[in-house]
Amino acid sequence: MPRHDLDRTGTFLVAELEQVRNDMVAIAEEHEVSLFEERAENLTPEEFEAWTAPTPHDEQILRQLQTQGPKLLTGPRGCGKTTLLLRAAAEIRKRGSALPVYVNYGRSMFTEPAFNQRSDADGFFQDWLVAKVIAAMDETFQRLEVHAPDLRSQGEIARSFIDLAERNPHAARPDLPGPTALTKALESWAEKAKAKRIVLLLDDAAHAFVPEQQRVFFEYLRNLRTPAVTYKAAIYPGVTEFSPNFHVGHDAKLVHAWVPVEGSEYLDFMRSIYERRLPPAIRNRISVGVVLLFAAASFGVPRTFFALIETYLENWRGQPARSAQAANNTIIQNSDQLRDLHRSLSRKLPRYRQYVETGEKALDKLLLLIGELNETRHRAKTDAQALDVAIRHPIDSRLVTILGLLEYAGLVRRTNEAVSHGADRYSKFAIHGCLLVAAGALKFGQNPTMEQRANALVKTSRTGSYKRVGSEGILTPKQAEACQLVVANCAKCGTPRPMENARFCGACGAELVDASRFEELMATSIDELSLTRKKLRALHDQEMHKIEDLIRDRGLTEISKAQRIGPVWARRVYSLAEEFVGV
Repeated sequence: MPRHDLDRTGTFLVAELEQVRNDMVAIAEEHEVSLFEERAENLTPEEFEAWTAPTPHDEQILRQLQTQGPKLLTGPRGCGKTTLLLRAAAEIRKRGSALPVYVNYGRSMFTEPAFNQRSDADGFFQDWLVAKVIAAMDETFQRLEVHAPDLRSQGEIARSFIDLAERNPHAARPDLPGPTALTKALESWAEKAKAKRIVLLLDDAAHAFVPEQQRVFFEYLRNLRTPAVTYKAAIYPGVTEFSPNFHVGHDAKLVHAWVPVEGSEYLDFMRSIYERRLPPAIRNRISVGVVLLFAAASFGVPRTFFALIETYLENWRGQPARSAQAANNTIIQNSDQLRDLHRSLSRKLPRYRQYVETGEKALDKLLLLIGELNETRHRAKTDAQALDVAIRHPIDSRLVTILGLLEYAGLVRRTNEAVSHGADRYSKFAIHGCLLVAAGALKFGQNPTMEQRANALVKTSRTGSYKRVGSEGILTPKQAEACQLVVANCAKCGTPRPMENARFCGACGAELVDASRFEELMATSIDELSLTRKKLRALHDQEMHKIEDLIRDRGLTEISKAQRIGPVWARRVYSLAEEFVGV
């Protein structure tokens, strides 16, 4: 064979081998990333049972979710609300007397344009809420093989309407029952399933970004309660706006889903879910100290814990020579992502933009105050580290809003502990462990072990673990004054809107219509998603530049064509885009 032919053959074989190697790496990455699936609703029943483990705290919550009264399960995303609802459904099903029905309202934002384009938007959205319940009920009956022809036909109508309503704000409204008639239908269907009552488990229930939807939703909830029908709804802290007639405590009891980062059992629990989920081949690539540090820094949020482990493994394929530094860099990277999530609220909640911007300064001040106290304690050779702040009453209303937005983003947490000092009363707020580490707010001697750093992030006592401060010690008068709701100007003449709820321009008389937040979010660049540069580049190469490009690919056909994005990664990319728009 001529030399030039051999050269060509050799070059071809090298290219083929390189492609095979890349394919094998991609397959390995696909398998590994499937182990780090973040959303419980995307797990198979076998994965869910094998990978999730309830803590004593979870078991207490599960008992409350199985009692008869309505409950509102509150916590930031990733803290385990969906896992708790699905576990509650399984426990209720085992008991046999009640029929659990899981309903996911995560795509409620897809109906938001209707509020700017329809005069009957409230009714349109309520129809969507009802349709989701009917569709879920029908799917439950099909799994149980319960014969109910009337439900089967209504289920088909409901699914068709859901699909249309999420794509077209002008879709015709079907003939569906209202909330009161729905409860009667649910009672009738319960009898057919030989169940004494129906328990609706409503996930992603109160959308944080559209107050109009929240108002309709909570009025709808008030009418869903009968002796034979009850609900457990997952909501978000800090920014949920209840309707005027809905009263927490009377209409539904609030249940907190967040696992407190305190006591020796906390690290034991996090380590147990780590061992249940990841095989030895992966666990052997990461030291026990790193695992404990990530567990402590994750702020009681399993999703954050596994995100830290995944990032660490992605950045350091083998055991890094300086694992402490590698772990610290991973935590700093996650801290930056958490703060980016909070900053993104200025786009998702434009009227609160100034509160978000001031909130960044307030957060820096809180971290500084904790760091200063810990420095003082370190010099005095006091072992206990401060992790929380206690804010003196009355708390400035603007600071309350700021803290609510930070809590929604998962950066702080109201601990519901009452603190008194003399005549003064305080409310305590915990700060995310990743933020404390990234800001250097914890103080140690020379070369602390990772176990020592992990233990410092876990509260062993509720006394002395906080810094007392008043609102004026967090916000300067100038910062407090800057906290104003931002209202859009008249689109026709540009005149500032005199008040948030004004319907017509005082200058030109034009109707004042807010821009669709959904459409703005859909037009956002995919670069806003928490994906690696390689993954983003591969999607851009596939001509997928906006969030809308990903969302419209519900079959994952185009996403899967991107280089080194297989079925598991395609599903994950789509989930990230949907979550960006939806919650």
